[in-house]
Amino acid sequence: MLSSRGIAIIVFDGGLDIDIRQLRKIQRSILSLVTNGVLMAAILAAGAAYLLLKITFDIALLFGVFIDLGIRSMVWWDITICSRCARLMSSLKIWKFAPLKSLTARGYMYTSAKMPPFTLKEGTSTSIWLKELILENFMSYEYARIPLKPGLNLISGPNGAGKSSILLAISVALGQIYTERGRRLRDLIRRGAEIARITLVFDNKETNGRRPISVSDAETFMLSRYLRNDGHYWWEADYRQISYEEVNRLFKGFGIDPNNMLIIMHQNTMEQFSLMSPQEKLKLLEEAVGFSSYREKVVDARKRLEALISEDESISQLLGRAKESLGYWKEMHERYLQRAALEERRGWLKREVVWARIIKQETALQKLEEQLTLKKDALESNVAEMNVTQEELRAWRDRLDAWKTNSKESFFELLHLEKEEIALEKLTEHLRENELLFHTLGKHDEVDRIKARLEEADKRREELTEEIREVRSKLGAFERSLESTLDSYISYRVKEEVLRFKKELLETDIKALKREMETVNQKLMELQPLKERAGERIETERKQSEIENEISLVGAKIEALGKIPEETEEIYSNYAKLFEELQERSKIVVANKREGLKELEARKKVWRKAITDLLDSINSSFQQILAGISATGLARLVNGEDGEIENEGLELHVGFRGSPPVLFDYYTQSGGEKTASVMAFLLSIQEMLKSPFRAVDEFDLHMDPRNREEIYKMMIASMQESESLLITPSQLTVIDPSVHILVVQKVYGKSSVREVK
Repeated sequence: MLSSRGIAIIVFDGGLDIDIRQLRKIQRSILSLVTNGVLMAAILAAGAAYLLLKITFDIALLFGVFIDLGIRSMVWWDITICSRCARLMSSLKIWKFAPLKSLTARGYMYTSAKMPPFTLKEGTSTSIWLKELILENFMSYEYARIPLKPGLNLISGPNGAGKSSILLAISVALGQIYTERGRRLRDLIRRGAEIARITLVFDNKETNGRRPISVSDAETFMLSRYLRNDGHYWWEADYRQISYEEVNRLFKGFGIDPNNMLIIMHQNTMEQFSLMSPQEKLKLLEEAVGFSSYREKVVDARKRLEALISEDESISQLLGRAKESLGYWKEMHERYLQRAALEERRGWLKREVVWARIIKQETALQKLEEQLTLKKDALESNVAEMNVTQEELRAWRDRLDAWKTNSKESFFELLHLEKEEIALEKLTEHLRENELLFHTLGKHDEVDRIKARLEEADKRREELTEEIREVRSKLGAFERSLESTLDSYISYRVKEEVLRFKKELLETDIKALKREMETVNQKLMELQPLKERAGERIETERKQSEIENEISLVGAKIEALGKIPEETEEIYSNYAKLFEELQERSKIVVANKREGLKELEARKKVWRKAITDLLDSINSSFQQILAGISATGLARLVNGEDGEIENEGLELHVGFRGSPPVLFDYYTQSGGEKTASVMAFLLSIQEMLKSPFRAVDEFDLHMDPRNREEIYKMMIASMQESESLLITPSQLTVIDPSVHILVVQKVYGKSSVREVK
């Protein structure tokens, strides 16, 4: 009895994690246990009774069957009781939320053995709402339970307190992978912790006899996401492992998409929305309001049309090949005569391809030789011209040296004459002073003698002036001749360097040509055996690839000829019948293609009408909301001229303070105007959103106080029918008792949430 209870507990514990798909994989083993196992156990029990109790074999066999059935009945009864208890405990939520510390202490981690797959279906009801958010070791939260209510939930608190972390946690738990707060999800784990857990507790009460999440029998449904600092991330739904695809599929049915900013708008997302292309904005709107099916139908119609076009092309190709085959079999008797000609042609082509290779190399060698001759001639001419240039250069260099010598002599001569002229002027001045002195003293003889010397000095000054003029004229002539001499010298110098450079290039080219000639000669040597077998020379100008292609074609024709079977007539008849069937099929495909094109155009019209009606409805609310903040605007469809829905997009036009509406983008409006425009658009689509949960972080960013109050009033009026989450660091003076207010504070690095009653 004790062993049966133990087996029952083991089976009960394992049954909690059992997966029917795994049982199907081992169904043969299970069948063998419940059939052959029963028989073997009964026989073994009978044999033991026969040997130990010394009874007859028929009584022993009956005893073994009773023993086997008794043990199995007790185990089955215990398992049944435990299984029913397990279901009851699960439905009543007797198993409480396991503390994260206990998970860490037990070394809890993601493994497929401990966490068997748990299949979730898409949600079928929109009555789901998020009751509570539980954060453990997530960013600045060590442990927090955050209650939420249907209608408007307002989260307020100072900057940096952890408000945005709440919305980020919800998005991560719902399946968001990339976040602005951390390049990796493990960056979101609280510093010093090894594992973080985000748990969303959804209300799962029955409505009209059905639960929103049908796979759970409990009144609440718990979805947890685990983040480990070693890079392991996983989800659990009611303590059972599920995949990202299952999470996405579950919430897709409710219209909840954490990556759609019209449903969940994170901090700084409004600027991202303003930077989006019109096509991206339109797709976001379609997904948010549940209009994706219209686009999907158009895409499906286009895919079917493309498939028909592809089929039509395939049939056309098949028709072409069938026609060729039909002609082939029709003219089979003529191809007997072609075989000999084709064989002869193939032999000729094989010889031709050898000679084509040889001729190619011989032609290349001849061209290289011609180029080498030209290069050598050019090199000789270059060397000769270089020698002449060097002779001229030496002559001009001698002229420059002579000019230097003559100009230097003339310069020194001029210097000597100018010195003499200065000395003569000083002498003249001295004599005039003495003449005045002697005249005053009355020494007339000395005065006469000095006058005679002054006359000699004046005569010498005139001679010096003439000599200096002649020397300077001579130096000027030297300077004028230097310019022409120097220009000639430089030109010859440049010419010498150019010729030297050309010589080096020519020598390099000659070496390269010689190497290429050696390579070509080597190839000709390698072709020598083929040349001997190719026989008489064949002059051809065709390329080797062209001849080889023809050889392949001839070989294919010869292979195609093959042996003509006796069933030629039957084969020809079958091909004719196939050709007719393909023609009929082609007509059907062409007709289907026309219908497919009509269907595509019709679905485009349906999509465009649905989007146009949607925008008309949005504009009615959009303009009314903008009027409340003294603004005007509209949302309109653009780029619809070509008829391709992939090119069509959504543009918003807004105008503030009496100005006409202009295109809404990142650069035109101010920060407050951008925020007010986005919030007005979000409010205008609230009644059309499919998701029962919506959230906006910093909805009043950069807004002036009046617009903030007006937008908040409109949000209170339009977001009561769904579960909405608003985050703001500002203090709002408008108080509404229906608004559920939460205050976030951060003390000593730990964030906490307080509910305002």
